[in-house]
Amino acid sequence: MTIQENVAVGSKTTMRIGGAARYYAEILTKEDAEEALRFAAEKNLPLFVLGGGSNTVFADGTINVLVVRIKADAVTIHKNRVTVQAGKNLPMLINELAKERLDLSPLTGILGTVGGAIFGNAGQGPTGIWIDHYVESVTALVNGKWKTFSQTDCGFRYRESFFKDQKNPVIIWETTLQLPSRPEAEIKGEIEKLLKRRIETQPHVKTAGSCFKTVGDTPAWKLIDAAGLRGFRVGDVQIAEKHANFLLNIGKATYANAKAVVDAVQKKIPEKLEVEMRFVESNGRTYF
Repeated sequence: MTIQENVAVGSKTTMRIGGAARYYAEILTKEDAEEALRFAAEKNLPLFVLGGGSNTVFADGTINVLVVRIKADAVTIHKNRVTVQAGKNLPMLINELAKERLDLSPLTGILGTVGGAIFGNAGQGPTGIWIDHYVESVTALVNGKWKTFSQTDCGFRYRESFFKDQKNPVIIWETTLQLPSRPEAEIKGEIEKLLKRRIETQPHVKTAGSCFKTVGDTPAWKLIDAAGLRGFRVGDVQIAEKHANFLLNIGKATYANAKAVVDAVQKKIPEKLEVEMRFVESNGRTYF
């Protein structure tokens, strides 16, 4: 494994905000993951696992962190059981499985990697289908040891998981999914329908996706809209006109711009709005 210094990581995110990580590495094997963990410990640095970058905002300038990206993306299919490594692109997986008549279409339109989807229990809404619906097990490096977790042990909740709860670095390696069978044409039809709906209702420019979690049964965008914040802007970060729970980079946005918009929303809305995105500060620490 090659560990690079001063690598631009903001450009590896969908919002295109942020500077350079002090160290950066791409992980292809379990041994690479172990080495990365040791390196971060030796340097006394936080370790941040970057998935597809679809919900991450990095600080500007140099970030005192080791950023790792899982590049292992193998897929093994045995009947209705699919084992997939964490670096696999989720939209690509959904389309590949459709050809095998295996249905993961309810997750259509969710960007990022399989590992990221497991970490944040990605899904289509508080009453919709989440990836935990399909998970049989997850293998991850936790507290320096490899362990395979059952679905129950993963502690899945709305936008949360056991892995996200941990204070120490967690490297998700692979998951085994149990999927229903369905004719390929039906799956592809569902994929097209869901993609069309996303295109009609959500922006598709430089955005990190949904910014805030749903509050009870009320979508965050409704609270933001009711507060008159649709279109609100600080610098080059703006709340989308098309969907009020999306932040857009409409030019050369900065980390400070993004934080200022989030802070303004949280101050104006009395309900507690929890941030769904991950903000990585210059000291390498993350909050979400």
